[in-house]
Amino acid sequence: MRDREKEMTRRARQELIPEELPILRMIGRELGHSEPAPADSGPDPYKLPMSEEAWMAALASFRPLIPPAHRQRFRLLALGLREGLLWSDQVMDRYCGATCGQCGDFCCSANGIYFDLADLLYLAGLDADLPMSQTRTRANAPCRYLSLEGCILPRMCRPFICTWYLCEPQMTLLAREPLPIQKQFTAIMRTVRSCRMQLVALYEEGKAADLA
Repeated sequence: MRDREKEMTRRARQELIPEELPILRMIGRELGHSEPAPADSGPDPYKLPMSEEAWMAALASFRPLIPPAHRQRFRLLALGLREGLLWSDQVMDRYCGATCGQCGDFCCSANGIYFDLADLLYLAGLDADLPMSQTRTRANAPCRYLSLEGCILPRMCRPFICTWYLCEPQMTLLAREPLPIQKQFTAIMRTVRSCRMQLVALYEEGKAADLA
């Protein structure tokens, strides 16, 4: 029985854990068992309902002021974050496929889901296009990116909360995975969160230097 369990675990790891996570693994090794403290930057000026005009004005003033000495690190963090989100995509798609069709209260329709500063810094670090609009123009409005077939944005371009949130049925699915898979999922998402916090910390450092 023990040999059979080992074989099932080995197969599960082959199916779910790709080896092509070199940047994220490197950042994870640097992180160890600690996690950087969130930058004390006050209220997020982007995490708000905005009209298209207000959003475009906000993006026009958005400048990722990264000190030259940290620009390579900034890019590396964004690439590592993308690796983690692409990895999670295969897991989350499977969980969503098994649960969302039977759900009467979609997480995607919840209020309070917005693009935030870290989302914009991540996309800027990839030299990717920034979102054309915030998720909603009013606090109680539906997300403009939610269609009848689901989200029209690829997972790596969605607000961060949309990429990792697990509802109760999905948590049950994760709990049924072999323990190595559960640990890997937790470790990858912890490193992804660390990448986001480090992006904001570099941004705040650059902003403070620009104001000095």
